[in-house]
Amino acid sequence: MPIDCIRPPVIIMGMARSGTTMLAEFLSGLGLYLGGEHVQEDLEAYYFFRANRKIFLQIHGYSDNPSPMRYFYRNQEAVEATARSLEADARSWRIVKYLGWRRFLRHRSLARYDQLWGWKDPRNVFTLPLWLKVFPNAKVIYIVRNGVDVAGSLRIMEQRDIRKRQSQSRRLAAFLRGKSALERVGFRGAVRHLYLDGGFSLWEEYVEQAETVLAAIEKRKFVLRYEDFLADPARYLAELHSFCELDKDSATRIDAFASQAKRDRAGAFLQDQELMAFYAAVKNTPWMTRLGYSDMLTGY
Repeated sequence: MPIDCIRPPVIIMGMARSGTTMLAEFLSGLGLYLGGEHVQEDLEAYYFFRANRKIFLQIHGYSDNPSPMRYFYRNQEAVEATARSLEADARSWRIVKYLGWRRFLRHRSLARYDQLWGWKDPRNVFTLPLWLKVFPNAKVIYIVRNGVDVAGSLRIMEQRDIRKRQSQSRRLAAFLRGKSALERVGFRGAVRHLYLDGGFSLWEEYVEQAETVLAAIEKRKFVLRYEDFLADPARYLAELHSFCELDKDSATRIDAFASQAKRDRAGAFLQDQELMAFYAAVKNTPWMTRLGYSDMLTGY
């Protein structure tokens, strides 16, 4: 049975490097509870992050290899079993890992939690149908960004992580003698992110899935482009504030938050010759065209 919440959750989703953390930071500042101290640096709540990760892992999928999810949704028995398990956990003491002990002892359940709450995770794009079975009245915020900038950002992030892991491996080698050399210093990461075509094709998978699941939601959804948000952050923050039904008092902080938006991140590929060349090669692909990204050489 679905969980009937006093305040249905707000689910924030979008491909990694598309602005989900940016939105989470602003909405958290405006009063949306996203897990308090129980979040990672990118404001992904540990509870929901781990639940989404387990969903992927249990069908041999990963955030950079989501294709098993498509086969998963073709088996209704598997879908229902997973949805029931998510509901059972969300009704149990385990949600203390999201609410924290103080909120948990006061409310005892997500159903009775009377503050605006939600969570952010790029994998929500693929797990959303499951969460909507648990929280059918949830509101969904989806942000999409030009696939070339996403691919470029993914590559930078993965290259940085490689250097960090290698540095840590060298420093800790003396303490990790129980592990093989492969475990200690062998490559470990999202190899698909290392290549522009890999990151871009992953973006296409996420966009296609997002469009599919959003088409099934008539209301309770807010869809925006990263570039449009940065062009007028005050407008979109005001609209998001209203959509989430945040406290009216926090509306006075919208302009202050809007001034913090990094507007130069829109069309970042225009400052990189390699990304410009890649954009020329993919700008007329179906999703770039459909989402209005086929002509971005002017206006930024």
